[in-house]
Amino acid sequence: MAQDWHEWHTAYDRPGSPLGLRLAAVQRCIREAFDAAPPGPIRIVSVCAGEGRDVLGVLEDHPRRADVRGRLVELDPVLADTARAHAPTGIEVLCVDAGTTAAYTGVVPADVVLVCGVFGNITDGDMMRTIDMLATLCAPNAAVIWTRHRRRPDATPAVRQRFADNGFDELAFITAEETLFSVGMHRLLAPPRRFAGGARLFDFVGYQALDPDVCRECGFSYAVGRAEIVPWLRSDAQAFLDKLEKFDDTAVRTRREPEVWSPLEYACHVRDVLTVQTERVELAQREVDPVFVPMGREERVVGDRYNEQDPAVVAAELADAAAAFAARLDGLDAAGWERTGTYNYPERELRTVEWIAIHTAHELLHHRRDLG
Repeated sequence: MAQDWHEWHTAYDRPGSPLGLRLAAVQRCIREAFDAAPPGPIRIVSVCAGEGRDVLGVLEDHPRRADVRGRLVELDPVLADTARAHAPTGIEVLCVDAGTTAAYTGVVPADVVLVCGVFGNITDGDMMRTIDMLATLCAPNAAVIWTRHRRRPDATPAVRQRFADNGFDELAFITAEETLFSVGMHRLLAPPRRFAGGARLFDFVGYQALDPDVCRECGFSYAVGRAEIVPWLRSDAQAFLDKLEKFDDTAVRTRREPEVWSPLEYACHVRDVLTVQTERVELAQREVDPVFVPMGREERVVGDRYNEQDPAVVAAELADAAAAFAARLDGLDAAGWERTGTYNYPERELRTVEWIAIHTAHELLHHRRDLG
């Protein structure tokens, strides 16, 4: 199953989500770039712009917004249409492959170049080649703003060095304790290089193809830092509830196929998963390497009459269970995260509490996709 980038973007709307925090950091860098620009027009380009929330959010109220002209490049037509609907005069949204320099013909050299959400979705070789070619998109003293996760092996030191090797001076490198994102901002001090239209920068392969620990169905990556787990859990629990709320009383109980659970049945399952996982974390703190009893997921659907339960009650119970699980994890010290127990899925194996927490975050995302 391909990554649903439209669903992915909804995390920007959830307060405290890692993506929301990253967006705020990127927007801060854009504001600083606009503030530092000399009087006159400011030209901007955004590579793989998505919905353009970073640029367009700043342009809503920045004092220099009337000076800004440029292009947002995004291949996904739905994301591009969303950006286009919110773009002010002077900002073009081009729905083409952002991985070739042809997409920037006529709008470069630019004073601000955004490469956000790109480096984690392309190979390391393409990432370095893109950095090597950024000076061909830049005006003198241009600012380049980029993002990249810091999961192991952390590539950001090599990225920062590559910018330096290409004549860029680092203005900012932003991280946050509760996440593994990073935002970099560099200024081109070396002379810009000649633009070459039609050159290949990168192929956007997606992080699922690069990470061996990614679920091929929903795109969840198990390469999550401990500090990211609880923010993702809280964010994804709210996203699940937001999606569940969209179903009316008939649709929420309807199975698309006989063997596929209804949205309400999935919600009951997620509620019970959160409760059971809290109990397992507690057990692992009290006992040495306990064996976790299977929760009987299929049996509960029938025995507990999932599809006959009140959706509003289930939603409230799910919210409470998510809050309790997150609070329990928040209370763990380093030794608590490293406690272990025997987990029976997907294979019988000794697992850490940290893995159990990450797996639970996966359940929330995976079953949110299952809602339909």
